[in-house]
Parts: sequence; structure tokens; C-alpha cells
Amino acid sequence: MKKVLAIFVVLSLVVPYMAIANAENEAKEKIEVYDSFGNKIAEKIVTEEKAKEIEQELTEGKADAAIMHLLPKRMDFGVLTYVVSYGKGKVYIPLHRDRSFLRLFIRPIFFKYEKGFTFVKFGANYRWDRCKTFGDYGFMVRRQRGVMIGFIGLHIKIGHKLNPDTHIFVGGSFVMIGNDLLL
Repeated sequence: MKKVLAIFVVLSLVVPYMAIANAENEAKEKIEVYDSFGNKIAEKIVTEEKAKEIEQELTEGKADAAIMHLLPKRMDFGVLTYVVSYGKGKVYIPLHRDRSFLRLFIRPIFFKYEKGFTFVKFGANYRWDRCKTFGDYGFMVRRQRGVMIGFIGLHIKIGHKLNPDTHIFVGGSFVMIGNDLLL
């Protein structure tokens, strides 16, 4: 009986340490994401199986939500965001008639383009898609939506009876929020 009790005490002391040692020996890999300028955007530690799965999806060109969660959205503060935007789609400006203008416009401008591009030089408050930035520049191509608050510049609306209207924005914005609907 004393031998059994001694073995039980020794095993109860040794088994937890063996479980911890096995958990620490599990293969982990560090994933680092860099932008085109070599700046580190994100870093995450995952298991070896998950790292191989992510690598396989990247080589096949499948950038789905499982991979995109590694990349943070960009958020920054400054004075003014420079905007060049061209697209065919809908633009909604609350309490404003549909026409072109060249002035400071404090009200929000909501846009949703079916076709178009938006190029932004960051410097103000912005929230932008994860992988659509290069340094201080952001871009959206094709289907997109966004909001500009405090726009100062030129807006040109070219109306079409059967097709979506064409809109051109050139200027700056105090707050810019953009979302690329391509993916």
C-alpha cells in the first residue's frame, strides 16, 4: 500500500509538468505582414498548421477573411486629406440639390460607385481598407463606397438618363472613410 501511495504522489507531481512541457513544445510560427515600403504592419503568432494553411491560401491567391484579419485597418489624424475621385454611381449629400460645386462643403458626402477609382493622400482623419494603402497613400478601384466630411474643392456631376451619373471630386477632406467592395 505504501508503494502505491508513493507512486501516486510522484505521478501527481510529475504529470502536470509533462503536460506543460508538451504544450510548450507545440510548434508555433510568427507571421509578420509588411507594406510595400518595408514597414511592419502586423505580427501574430499562430500554430504551424495554421501558418501552412495561410501560406497555401496565399500561393493560390485566396485572400479571404481568415487571412485579412491579420491586417489592421489604418487610422490616423492630421490636417487635410487630399482626394481625387472619379466614378459612376450614386452620390448623396443631405439637404443639397444635385449639382456641381466649387467650395467648402461641411455636410457629409456619401458615395457608392459601381465603377471608378479614388486616390487619397492621407493627412487627416481616415479609416481605410486593410491592404489598399502604400505609405501615406490609399486607393480604391472598381466597386467602392465612402464618406467625406468637410470636403473643400471641386465636385462635377455629369448626369445620364439611362446610366448611373458620373461624379468627379478633386480637393481635400477633413474626414475620409473608404471601403473597397472588390473583395
